[in-house]
Amino acid sequence: MKKLISTVAALGLVAGVAGTASALDFSITGKYMLEGYMLSNANGQDKTLGTGQSGKNASDDGGFDPYDDDAGTDSAWVHTFLFKPIMKVNDKVTVKSEIRFAKDSDFGDGNNGGTTGKSDADLDVDLDVHKIWMEYKSPIGMFRMGRTPAGSWGGDYLSTATHADRVYWFPEFLPKPFSMYIYAHKAVDNDWYTGASDSDNDKYEINVDYKTDDMLLKCAYDFYNYKSNSDTGVATTSFDRQYSRINLYGDMKFGAVNVDAEFAYAFGDWQDYDVETAGVTEDRDIDTMAFAIGADTQMGDLNVGILYFWAQGQDDVDADADMEAGMIGLSDGAGDDFNPYYILTGDHTGMLNSDEYNADHNMVQAGVHCIGVSADMQVSDQLSLHGAIAMAWSDEDKWVENNAVSAGTSVDDEYGWEIDLGAKYKLLDNLTYELRGAYFNTGDFFDDIAKDNGQKSDDLYMLSHHLTMTF
Repeated sequence: MKKLISTVAALGLVAGVAGTASALDFSITGKYMLEGYMLSNANGQDKTLGTGQSGKNASDDGGFDPYDDDAGTDSAWVHTFLFKPIMKVNDKVTVKSEIRFAKDSDFGDGNNGGTTGKSDADLDVDLDVHKIWMEYKSPIGMFRMGRTPAGSWGGDYLSTATHADRVYWFPEFLPKPFSMYIYAHKAVDNDWYTGASDSDNDKYEINVDYKTDDMLLKCAYDFYNYKSNSDTGVATTSFDRQYSRINLYGDMKFGAVNVDAEFAYAFGDWQDYDVETAGVTEDRDIDTMAFAIGADTQMGDLNVGILYFWAQGQDDVDADADMEAGMIGLSDGAGDDFNPYYILTGDHTGMLNSDEYNADHNMVQAGVHCIGVSADMQVSDQLSLHGAIAMAWSDEDKWVENNAVSAGTSVDDEYGWEIDLGAKYKLLDNLTYELRGAYFNTGDFFDDIAKDNGQKSDDLYMLSHHLTMTF
């Protein structure tokens, strides 16, 4: 009798699981991408003028090295494979994820990851459940919980797509076309891990959108509560960091012209020390901004655009100076998802953003002005062409002149100009091949720093190709 009851129970359990599984809506999307790169004047991770930016206190930024005309030529193959499963349990509950088998992983042993041949982003693991979260449509709005997508907001200028441990609430009490969300972000939880209750890092955001057919306006307020350096036990190095950030974004259509703009402003306490030491550990505020605006229009098969972006540079260099460098206080460089130019903002170039290599520390501190034009031509259903030209210069050179060169040496603000050419061909509906080439004419900014360190600057060029399969 017990066997019969056990058998019936087991069959009932199997039937119940099968019935539940059959009701699931399960789908997967993803991509595999193989890329080859060649960079002139690059020293890989042995860039001679790295963070600190003088021959005396250099470190490893990697990527292009415009300060040394004797730098070698770097080339490498990298690949990425990821997929994004979505499991819709019912009309109210959905589970989503992003699983990475490789992300910009280098071919061959020894590149950035020892014997694994992996890039730093892979952290020497074969499988990375990079994101996994659940969405629940409740009577009071949707909730999103887990390791969610993070970093991207509005435009790409200050965005670096990543993941974060967050709890979102999307309330529905605002009238259309308004919408909003609120989230709490736990970056570091030392309370649970070490019992240090005052050493957590948290972030909180409230975002309001206004969306119509021809307009998207976004406004967000962030509060950062950074306590990793609090209560260290050393009064002169223990500090709190609590500051606010305002984000504004607009994407608007005026007839045949599309305009998008992004603005960010951060303010508050950057370093509030337990004990101040004059000239050494004085309290510092953060007060910095960045802005970008672009416009484009479609004329038949040709799309032409213009783009300007600016990030504030570090002006004051005293111990109690405000944090004014926009590409430090607002983002890690210009944002890794911001790639309008192959060299200035390329993933593997180490100039303005910090994707595979750190951004050039001199440029990050000096800030940037950049203006450029681009054109994209759809030659046929399979072939499209791309071209761009841009000019960039620094916003403020005071920090560089006080840290990267000898006392009294003047540094020019000219970064230089860049020209890009690219072609993309659709081999199959889900398989494309892209070829890119770029040349960067280095300006006197790099030449002045190089000369002061007994070197000579050089122009840069890059060639790369990309095979991408999507599913």
